Amino acid sequence: MVPLRNYRGNLRFWLKSYMLVGVVVLIFAIFFYTNRVINRMEEQSAATTRVFSRFIAEVVFEAQDPGKRLVLQEVIREIRLPIILTDVEGRPFAWHRVSIPEPADEDFNALLTMDPNNPPPGKISDLVAMVRKFDASNTPVEIRSGGDGVLQGYVHFGVSQLQRELRLMPFIQFGLVLLFMSVAFQGLRALKLSEQRSIWVGMAKETAHQLGTPLSALLGWIQMLKDQAKAGSIDDLNASVREMEEDLKRLSKVTERFSKIGSEPEFKNVNISEVLDRTVRYFHRRLPRLKADSTISLDMDESPFIRGNEELLEWVFENLIKNGLDALGEKGGAINIRSRYDAKERRVDVFVEDTGRGVPPALRRQIFSPGFTTKKRGWGLGLALTRRIVEEYHGGELRLSESRVGKGSTFRVGIPVP
Repeated sequence: MVPLRNYRGNLRFWLKSYMLVGVVVLIFAIFFYTNRVINRMEEQSAATTRVFSRFIAEVVFEAQDPGKRLVLQEVIREIRLPIILTDVEGRPFAWHRVSIPEPADEDFNALLTMDPNNPPPGKISDLVAMVRKFDASNTPVEIRSGGDGVLQGYVHFGVSQLQRELRLMPFIQFGLVLLFMSVAFQGLRALKLSEQRSIWVGMAKETAHQLGTPLSALLGWIQMLKDQAKAGSIDDLNASVREMEEDLKRLSKVTERFSKIGSEPEFKNVNISEVLDRTVRYFHRRLPRLKADSTISLDMDESPFIRGNEELLEWVFENLIKNGLDALGEKGGAINIRSRYDAKERRVDVFVEDTGRGVPPALRRQIFSPGFTTKKRGWGLGLALTRRIVEEYHGGELRLSESRVGKGSTFRVGIPVP
């Protein structure tokens, strides 16, 4: 049988792998589809460019017709194409949407007489260079007279603004994806670091909280020893020494618990009633110093053995009892512990109920988060560790089953029976 802890670890690994592969596949699918659409749009834009250029070639030398001249002016005004018109020899005589101003009269005369293979420097040379650049990308469209079809010149056209934008779109899209992934990665990294800091802070608080109970008890026993030594009561001295030995064992147990965090615990058949009885008896003897005017009651049904680790389960119930004692406040109150065996579900349920201040509804989902605490000391990791022990190590369930502000809370620990 695969341990639940390993199973959940493998599940998290496969979920992360699935999400990573899914994101990569989704990104490639988006790029593939987007590039396909862009290529089709670019083809349509190029076809439209050729159609406009052919239309201009058909009517440019028939502009003496008022109707055609009007249409030609309208088309040139609306199109977004860089166009240069040349004669048969390659001399530019008109252009549209290129970064060269309209020619003056003297420039126009120079255009008509210059040698296209050796243009004069300046704007004329720039125009000839631009013609050659256009021809490298697009075949020029011939201009022929309408009557005899004699070649009159050429329409040279470049890449439209839409085509340039479409060609840049995959790079822009890729850059945006990289930017988004970079921001997301930094955010996740910051979140992870914040969670780690919370865990370390919570671990420190929880360690102090765990050590606080036996340490405060030892201080009390020392004072009692002094009083009993003055009175000369040997029996009382012996009893106090035995209690001090119990607290020293408790300190050793606490340090051993924290040293085993992250390791695989040993499991055996456990009588949960004995674990509860041992834990409650330890707190009973220390209630006067921990929380005066408070009581702890224990009501247990007969239940079968469970498969678990006694030390970890004892830690679970200690945490829940101390949580209840903290919730009672200065006035004290009662903690009631009940164990029931659910034969239908084959599960032992332990209910830890206190009459403390309760948990506000807004905080109920956060109380099991690492590092979350509403107190000045302890419980930064207590409930988080407790839930992990119950659910990940023992395959059980820990829930805040009921809580009313000012009335108290009830936690339920459910451990399956093999």
